[in-house]
Amino acid sequence: MATTDPNNVEVKKGFVFNETGNIMMSTTDMQSQEIEQSVRDVFAEVSVFFAAMTKALEKNAADDMKGIDKDGTITGTKGNAYNFSLYDYNALKKIIDNSGCFIQVNEEDVNHKTDSWGVTFSKELVEAVLGLATGTGELAFAKAMVSSIGKAGLQISRRTTSDSKKVANIIFVCEYLLGMPVISAIVITADMETQSQSFKAGPCFSEESTSTDLTIHKDTYMFVTPAFIKQYSGDLISGINDPDFEKLTGIFSSYLNPSKPASTPKSKTTN
Repeated sequence: MATTDPNNVEVKKGFVFNETGNIMMSTTDMQSQEIEQSVRDVFAEVSVFFAAMTKALEKNAADDMKGIDKDGTITGTKGNAYNFSLYDYNALKKIIDNSGCFIQVNEEDVNHKTDSWGVTFSKELVEAVLGLATGTGELAFAKAMVSSIGKAGLQISRRTTSDSKKVANIIFVCEYLLGMPVISAIVITADMETQSQSFKAGPCFSEESTSTDLTIHKDTYMFVTPAFIKQYSGDLISGINDPDFEKLTGIFSSYLNPSKPASTPKSKTTN
């Protein structure tokens, strides 16, 4: 039986969300409210990226993702304008794949079973997806977020093309870990071909539902800000092209392919 080393202690973290729940900030420094300016600059880039992405999605929204609610079935009030472009998986995935700032590191299916409904269901679902345990604390944005995802999903489920019936949302996680900024992005996706029955039109899941079984696909990305790319790529390229580093890589390669002799990097010549 493995013994626990009392010197190995996981550092506790505090967290906070922005109003919409799309940006989460977490820190291991529980004693100070101050964050270094350089770290604030990195986190600010995330806000700018999210704002630009949201604006682009809104301006290029598919016809079924925007309009005026004429019968009250979408927003609950006749005559309200709506735009659910942020939750359109196809559009969101295009930005993720082409921006050059996202590196996928993990994916999993999160199966959420509950007898709860409304605010409690929304809070439990967000906690399950993000791996949080907030206890009795409320995630004020959860109800609005899950409701919007559900409404967008119902719109998407009416599409006739087979490859576009997915609803999604993105959450940026900005962590300040022992003085180091780390940024990741979590993209949650629901396939409305199979999950549409779990969503009800209206501000929340139906009170009459005694049990809900919902499967959410979760993709986790490392998010590298343009400032980081600009600041550190040059040093990495220099290191990769270093002759000694290439020689060391060749030695390791010979372990994997014994039949091939370790390659010797060409010496640099000067004129």
